[in-house]
Amino acid sequence: MIRVNGELIDPNLIEETFSRIKSEAEARLQVSCCERDGEFMKEAEQEVIDSIVIAQEAEQLHPKIPDDEIRERLEQTLKTYREHGASWDMLEAQRDQLRNECEANLRMEKLLADLTKDLADPTDGELRAFYDENRDDYRTVAEARCLHLVKFLDRHEDPIGLLERMRLIREDALEGGDFKEIAKRETEKESGEIDLDWITLDRPGNHFESMIFTMREGEVSPVVSYENALHLIKVTELKPSIITPFEDLREQLGERFSFHQRREALRAFAAQHRGKATVEQVNFGGGDED
Repeated sequence: MIRVNGELIDPNLIEETFSRIKSEAEARLQVSCCERDGEFMKEAEQEVIDSIVIAQEAEQLHPKIPDDEIRERLEQTLKTYREHGASWDMLEAQRDQLRNECEANLRMEKLLADLTKDLADPTDGELRAFYDENRDDYRTVAEARCLHLVKFLDRHEDPIGLLERMRLIREDALEGGDFKEIAKRETEKESGEIDLDWITLDRPGNHFESMIFTMREGEVSPVVSYENALHLIKVTELKPSIITPFEDLREQLGERFSFHQRREALRAFAAQHRGKATVEQVNFGGGDED
């Protein structure tokens, strides 16, 4: 376990942070990142240590939060929980914990207000620069609407003959046949479903999606072997990925720029106080380790 200025960190908090960091990396890269677990764990530990240091400094700077502010925040919190279905019995059992959380949140808000009190509203130039630096964050996801037919390899004794059959079906579609009617007649999907509706480009490393999103509207795919089946697809509509224009995002950019400033202020504050913190690895089985 890790101890920061005498305060033990709950290992579950580090594990949760590690899981989030790893999941975000895998979603961003579209690959499994198990080989980077050590890197992610170090990042998670540092993030949690910084959060503890910030909270400890906030408590020193704002040791006493007025009772009326805590009471008002607690009432708002209880109301929100009730709106989401929490029972009064459960909330009463957790009232002290919720009160402590409200007090800690108020303390952090006051610290953040101290750190950002001199920050001015962003200028148009700053917003445009921020937009240009983060353009990919405002890119819409490409979508394609597809018709589809499938034949399952394990239902046929002659896979080579099945492939030839699929080639002929494709030739029929390429020579002007109605793909919708062909798919209705030929698909082996038990539901008979042939319309895949709108598909979003979520996994560019996926063989199926990478093929769909490199096709043109109206194009019929080659015969594709995927998950023990042979497939034919026709893309009927495409919505390409575009970057949302600056003017359509002005209000959102202002909010995100302010969030970015607050986050950077907290990071700088954590970096300033991190070096003064006493961080220890605690081994309860055999003593403490520095």
